[in-house]
Formats: sequence, C-alpha cells, structure tokens
Amino acid sequence: MTDPRSSRTDLSPAPHIVVTDSGLGGLSIFADLVEGLRTRGGPPRIALTYFNACPAADRGYNRMADTAEKIRVFDRALEGMVRLRPDMILIACNTLSVLYHRTPFARRASVSALDIIGFGVETIQAWLETNPDGRALVLGTPTTIEADTHRAALRALGFAPDRLAAQPCDRLAGVIEKGPMAAAARELIERYIAEAAARIGDRQAPLAAALCCTHYGYSRPLFEAELRRRFTGPIAVLDPNRAMSESALRRLSPGSGAPALSLDVVSRHAFDPERVAAIACAIEDRSPATAAALRNYRRRPDLFEDP
Repeated sequence: MTDPRSSRTDLSPAPHIVVTDSGLGGLSIFADLVEGLRTRGGPPRIALTYFNACPAADRGYNRMADTAEKIRVFDRALEGMVRLRPDMILIACNTLSVLYHRTPFARRASVSALDIIGFGVETIQAWLETNPDGRALVLGTPTTIEADTHRAALRALGFAPDRLAAQPCDRLAGVIEKGPMAAAARELIERYIAEAAARIGDRQAPLAAALCCTHYGYSRPLFEAELRRRFTGPIAVLDPNRAMSESALRRLSPGSGAPALSLDVVSRHAFDPERVAAIACAIEDRSPATAAALRNYRRRPDLFEDP
C-alpha cells in the first residue's frame, strides 16, 4: 500500500480518483479535491467519482451484525470500485478504513488505496507533541472507537494512555446527514461531549478533540461550542479530512491551469432527499460543483454485489 504521506506522482496523465465513504461524510474531502484542482491546477483531465459504499439505505455498517459481515460487504464494494478502473482510491471514512486492511481485496489490490486513519493519527500526534500537558479525545463511530486503531497507534509512538481518551458517538453521522446544524445533531453532540468530559475529569488541561468521522466536520461549530462549555482549558478541534485531501492533491501532476473535471456521485441505493439537500447546502459555499454533482447523483443498483 502506498504511503499516504507520499508526495510522489505516479498516476496516469488523465487520472481517475475514486473517493468512498459509507454515506455522505467523505464528500467534504471530495469537495476539497475539486476546489484544490480548480485553484492550483493539475493534469489536463481528471475524473473524480464519489462512491457510496453503503449497500442499502437501512443497512449501514454500524448496524451490521458483526465485523465479519462488515468486511464482506466492504470487500464487495471495493471490487465494485475496481470495475470503474480508478488510478487511486481514497477511503474517506474512518469506519471503512478500520475494515480495509482485513478485506481480501487489500491483500491482492493492484490499485493504490489510501485510508484516512493514518492522517488522523498524524494530526493528533503533532498536537500532542506541541502540547505536552494536553490530552486528546478521539470522537468516532462505534466501529471506529471499538477498533481503537488511533489510540493504539499513538501508544505505539510513546504517548501515555492517560493522555488518550475516546468517545463513541452512536447514530451521530446519520443525524448530521439530515441536518448538520439541526437540533437533533446538537442534542447528540451535547450528550457525547458530556460523557467524554465525565470520563476525562480534568477540565482545565489543554484538550484536542479529533473528529475521526468524516461527517463530524459538517457540525464543527456545534462541537466547538459544546467543548468550550464543558472544558475551561485551551481547546483545539482537529479534522483529518483536509490532511487527506492535501496529500492526494500533492500526488497529482502539476499543470498550467485548472483541469477539465468530470464529477460523478454514485450510489447503489437512492439517497434520502432530505440528506441530499442538507449536505449539498453544507458544501455549496466551499464547492458549488460538488453540491451540483450530489444533487445530480446517479443510482446504480448494480454498483456492487451482495456478499
């Protein structure tokens, strides 16, 4: 697997990049890629596809029976991505990144696949090194928190376990998709930050809250407000999404101008119109082209097979 921090350019002159998530959170990374290419330039032509790896509207990965089922489903989704002939796959989802290295696909993959976990670990590491008295709080889905990949990597780097807290945020990603700044999202964020504060105890030490779910950045103001209400010390909110998009942009060949972009959003099942409207509105200012691609997404029931 290619090192996600590599700046080496080894893609085709007209690359096809697939960005995948189990929902619409990773569209924030997709949007950063689109606007980064428009402002910085790149190869003459680039195709960007956003691939929803969720098999059905009522069958999200955090609702599947066990880890084995999650791995089987994601493995089939990855095979579906390969049929699109990408030059690179960005796994813009912490839950799917946790699963990726356990899939049969990962052991035989011929396509470079970058997952977001490493970017989250590096972002937290940099903050902890510059704040020796601080603690980090990993916020994520139940699958991400149960795997404990972020904290395990940070402990292996020498950080004391008592500097590393974690908080599962069940159902929050789905609620954010319906309205990132809505009351329902605010209520869940308040509940989970309160639980984290009770677990951490010390409210005065510097704290970095890492948004280790790509959806959470849409509700960043709500996280910041609740963190400042619960903690009296310095607060930092860390979002690995930008680190991932920056790494991908560095790997693309520089160009003399903005490339011709082909944008496609595909899903096996129909998106809830409420979610499309909410996320399109959330990214409209950042990337109107991405918002338009989402509103004009294509439903492809044959996108990948059931395991």
